[in-house]
Amino acid sequence: MTLSPSSTGSTATDLIAAHARRVRRAVPDIAAEIVEAVSERVPRYARPAPTSRSALAEAATAALHRFLDALDGAPHRDRGIEDLFRALGRREARAGRSLVDFHAALSVGTRVGWRRFQSLSDDDATPAVVSDGLFAFVDHLAQVAESGHSEAMRLRAADPNRTRAAFAEQLLTGGAVETRNDVWPVPESVVVLVAELGGDRPELGELARRALMVGHDDTVVVISDAEERDWTISALVGAGVQRVTTSWAVTPDAIPAAFRWARRASDLAQRGVIADGPVIDCRTHRTQIWLHAEPSLRQQAALELLSPLLAETPNSREILSETLLVWLETRDSAPAIAAKLGVHPQTVRYRWKRINELFGEDLHDPEFIVQITMLLKASVPLWKAGDQSDFELFRGEDAR
Repeated sequence: MTLSPSSTGSTATDLIAAHARRVRRAVPDIAAEIVEAVSERVPRYARPAPTSRSALAEAATAALHRFLDALDGAPHRDRGIEDLFRALGRREARAGRSLVDFHAALSVGTRVGWRRFQSLSDDDATPAVVSDGLFAFVDHLAQVAESGHSEAMRLRAADPNRTRAAFAEQLLTGGAVETRNDVWPVPESVVVLVAELGGDRPELGELARRALMVGHDDTVVVISDAEERDWTISALVGAGVQRVTTSWAVTPDAIPAAFRWARRASDLAQRGVIADGPVIDCRTHRTQIWLHAEPSLRQQAALELLSPLLAETPNSREILSETLLVWLETRDSAPAIAAKLGVHPQTVRYRWKRINELFGEDLHDPEFIVQITMLLKASVPLWKAGDQSDFELFRGEDAR
């Protein structure tokens, strides 16, 4: 996009160039605002992975600078903006997605960017030629992304591994109606692995021949023979993926459930609820996977049964919940609990007195004990990891 003096007048052109230089200093803030707005308004980007968020920020920053390049009239280096947006289109195609959400994100970003451009203007009105140029520029970026998307979709359709990926999708969603021995003979026992990609897509050619694989956003999902579980994990780790989460061995009909377990464990590791590492074994975390299977149900039960604890100050809540959970799990004496917590037995007795004040006779109800044991086993790691949603919801309801 270019603005000529003949179309705007030399004075107007100079003013626009000066304004562009002023706006350029605010590009990092504007790009961050665009990413936040897109995350809030486009469901696909509601909880972007770090790599997706980085890609959004890079695209917003590059597009803003390229638009300002056209306004300030100075010579600029090639920013590779077309290659970047063509790659974004290819990425959506490789994940099997249309560009509907991409176009929605582009629209949100354009509105935010234009609003900030106007707010930083010294004039009451920004020349119409600038707005025309902006929308022409955005249309061009959309066309570039569409060309990359179309190109990748053609390659994807011609990919001989696409049939295997489609079969994998059917197995993961429970939609496979029959075994496809011509595609991949399904073993009697399988594992499902979710590998999170750190950056560039790893080379997994040998694994693609021995197992079923399909891309899901910033992850690769693998269905492997249970007997090749260790080899599959080694292949993924050796290829440089960020994290591998593996289910335990299941029969083929349980593949959708195993997929849910692996995704849940991966999410819990990212949130700090379970120990993170390059390999997450679902077998080690079965209880937490089970307890967090219905997050909204856990939260509602916590609001109902743990409200006396939620009403405490943050420090009191932390020490009382930890003490109560150790007692529920061990039923040990005050000295034994104190040894586990690294405090004086008298401190435990003081805490126990407060716990009794909060819960009273409920602590003698077997059904209540079972429920709060499960709730605390699920909630305490969540609270320690910094999740404040239970307390925020409790305060919100309490204020009504």
